[in-house]
Amino acid sequence: MKHKAYLVESIPVGMDDLKVTKGVGYTGAVLKRLTDSAQESIDLMAMYWTLRPNPERDDESGFLVEDLIEKFGAGEGQVLFDALKAAAGRGVRIRIVESPGFDSSDGESKVLQCAFPGQIEIRRIDMRDWYSSGIMHQKLWVFDGKSVHVGSANMDWRSLSQVKELGVVVQDHVEIAGELGRYFDTWWAFGELEPAVKESVFDPAAMIERTVPTWSALVRPEQRAANPLDCPKFRTRCSWENPLPFDVDGESAGAFISGAPREVCVGERTFDEDALLKTILEAESSVCISVMDFAPVSFYRGAYDKDTAKYMVGDEVATPVWWPALFDAVLHVVTTKALHVRMLVSEWVHSSEFVTPYLQALQAAAQAGGAKSSMRTGLLEIRRFRVPGWESTEKSPDNPQGQQPRAYPGHTRVNHTKYIVTDKRANIGTSNMTWDYFSNTAGLSFNTDHRGLVGKLQEVFDRDWNSRYATPLDVIRVDDELSN
Repeated sequence: MKHKAYLVESIPVGMDDLKVTKGVGYTGAVLKRLTDSAQESIDLMAMYWTLRPNPERDDESGFLVEDLIEKFGAGEGQVLFDALKAAAGRGVRIRIVESPGFDSSDGESKVLQCAFPGQIEIRRIDMRDWYSSGIMHQKLWVFDGKSVHVGSANMDWRSLSQVKELGVVVQDHVEIAGELGRYFDTWWAFGELEPAVKESVFDPAAMIERTVPTWSALVRPEQRAANPLDCPKFRTRCSWENPLPFDVDGESAGAFISGAPREVCVGERTFDEDALLKTILEAESSVCISVMDFAPVSFYRGAYDKDTAKYMVGDEVATPVWWPALFDAVLHVVTTKALHVRMLVSEWVHSSEFVTPYLQALQAAAQAGGAKSSMRTGLLEIRRFRVPGWESTEKSPDNPQGQQPRAYPGHTRVNHTKYIVTDKRANIGTSNMTWDYFSNTAGLSFNTDHRGLVGKLQEVFDRDWNSRYATPLDVIRVDDELSN
């Protein structure tokens, strides 16, 4: 059977001018088609489930079900939910790995399992049991051990119609599907382990003490436990150095899956942070990054105290973790290799206060590299991507009961993509680019040098970069200063 590989994306309602890229599918339609065609098994990882519209949820309160479906496109999620239900009904075995603590009020995955207890299994992984913080943030589908989807879209109707997402689908490629199946099975086994952690281990990269699994390489050898996941059925020989042959559309290339945290990468699995860094550093002319969050720090550390509105580590207010890896990689290729780097970073209601000032600092550092007229340097351009309506998704703080109408449901109207495309390769992932997502949060990315996929991803990036939704960082900074 002929192998296929193509990009899929979600375009928020009202942004039809972006639906111009030929050869790119749409997330909801593609996932439904693959679900409908599944005959034996579907393995999927999802942070949470909110596929069906439900005004009882906080993010959807204030709207009628009819409005959610007709105005906001919530019906796409219902269709996918029904497709999964139908798959289980015809005997397809479904395994689900999810994160606890983000349940919908009606427990959608549990509803499916209760309806088909013999067909559906669920394992929940709480990363806080292993690292004191973090989430199971991966989004992965494997169909019949033959076809796969990796991308940024959650199991959420908003991810299909109100949030901008991007992923990659590989169809009828047993080797690629087998590699992702092996990765899924590793996490499936991880979900059955009793937490075993070593507290207060020094991390020389982050320069902090932190909690890690007992088999972490950060634990001293004489105290380190054997890795219960390091067994032949989970080990991979596929990595950056040894990619899997990837022949699609008559073109030979390579592909591999990278993962995080490091402690769940067994065999030759490439650590996800390393995959992103190498993708940037090996570029020869251009680097393009599209991501929701980018900063050289952690966004979360310790426990949040509602009374003080502070993150606490013990009795002390937490400090952010300094993490310059990607920051340095961008500055290196701009300064030393004189490359052209373009970054699209989202702006929405929930953007961290860290993002804008650190992006400004990155821009200033890159410009400083060109201060000496007798030497050459590259160019860094940063734009913020704003989905129309981004500022109208939350309830008015003056009206916590939600009687003040909002234009859109909560946690919508954002560019949620996470990818890097260079002149040489593509990295399509599930993680935001901050320390948390590589140290204690479950994430993965699909990596390839396939020219067709690289070219199509570049086309998508260029479309977004040149759209009316992308605003230069300097313009936003000036406007902010004038408004103060």
